[in-house]
Amino acid sequence: MVSSQDYPYLKVRLALRSYQTEVLAYIDTEFDGYLIMPVDLSQELGKPDYISIWELGDGSLIEGQDYVGSVRIIGLLDNIEARITVIGNEFIIGRALIDQYRLILDHGRRVDVEK
Repeated sequence: MVSSQDYPYLKVRLALRSYQTEVLAYIDTEFDGYLIMPVDLSQELGKPDYISIWELGDGSLIEGQDYVGSVRIIGLLDNIEARITVIGNEFIIGRALIDQYRLILDHGRRVDVEK
């Protein structure tokens, strides 16, 4: 099990192409995808593998650049093959990733994750 005191964030390692980094990512249970990363990092990634359309909370649509890579929650062994979407300005973990684990949001103080 991994615990994060940085509620509601988890530290993740992402890898796509030659780009790798470890970041704190916000857990968003309303986001259906795997992982969002900020647009300002897209220049380092090159041409996207896919283009996708996402509906935002206000009902508007936005185009995202998608890259195939992998994501690992720091402290767990699993590397999850993931579609990483470049939109917005922060790192966000979605349901496609967290639904593969048992996730406990403990009273707004910490996040526990286990396989």
